Amino acid sequence: MINCEKIIDSINVGIMTIDTDFNIFYMNKWFSVHSEIVHQQNEPLNLLDIFALNKEQIKTLKRHIKAALTLKSPSLYTADSNHYLFAMKHALTIKSIFEFMQQDVTIVPYDIAKRQVTLLVYDQTTLMEEKAKCHKESASLAEAVKVANETIKKLENAQRTLVKQKDIIYKQAHYDQLTSLANRSLLHERFQLLIQRATENDKKFGVFFLDLDRFKEVNDTLGHDIGDELLIHVAKLLLHATRKTDTVARIGGDEFIILMDDIESDKILASIAQKIISSIQNPVKIKNIDLQITASIGISIFPNDGISFNELLKNADLALYSAKTKGKNTFCFLRNKEK
Repeated sequence: MINCEKIIDSINVGIMTIDTDFNIFYMNKWFSVHSEIVHQQNEPLNLLDIFALNKEQIKTLKRHIKAALTLKSPSLYTADSNHYLFAMKHALTIKSIFEFMQQDVTIVPYDIAKRQVTLLVYDQTTLMEEKAKCHKESASLAEAVKVANETIKKLENAQRTLVKQKDIIYKQAHYDQLTSLANRSLLHERFQLLIQRATENDKKFGVFFLDLDRFKEVNDTLGHDIGDELLIHVAKLLLHATRKTDTVARIGGDEFIILMDDIESDKILASIAQKIISSIQNPVKIKNIDLQITASIGISIFPNDGISFNELLKNADLALYSAKTKGKNTFCFLRNKEK
């Protein structure tokens, strides 16, 4: 069976039944907790015996009791912190902190014939205490969130820095620092992928071994700064003359390797090689110096001239030697095919 009195005693509202003479017939535990009242239900007790109400308070309370009994409906009475109707001796909050605290008293008709009413007392002190507690907890939570956000930002910055460092390390390990072309390491990786793809699809690809004719003379007579600018210029020409699927690499000095992907015939390789040679031999101005240089190219083909990286590179080098012996500024296939 539900114990109604236990429920009433557990709520945070004062409940008291009195008559117009302020005789107390019932009050819940709230009054005992907050006002140090020890009251037995059979013990006659008067409101004025336990609360020091002044004349104005008594007058106002009586007026509201009369209104509730006359109108047969609740009458609301609100007292501010300086004129609490029922002083709360055990409130944790110091009331002076809150300038506009209130105590709400609702007067409800209980037994009109006996001129009895029930007072429902709701003290804002408790509410303000809870608000203060929530505010403190919210402030702590906000600080924790702030710290967490700062930590997240630091981790994100650290992650971005790590990604940048990885990119830098990768570029240093796989790209030529002067021309930004692929270096020998990346060339070897691309070559392995090209072999796998060409083998699976029964395709051919070409390997160009290119170097600049008499490049040493440029370095010796004009200086390495001019030589470096010339290498950068040639790198751009090679990228422009090839496709995005091809790989252009610098493996040292004035030596360049080009992997020509998915080639259907020798004629296509010959056409590309001639295009490259023609573009390189065009005059160029570097630091107000007019230069004209030529290039020679040796060509090997997978799988005709080899199936390994070193084998194809070696045979392309042999073809390059043939181009050099023919007077430079030309290209040769490994099998001495003419242009």
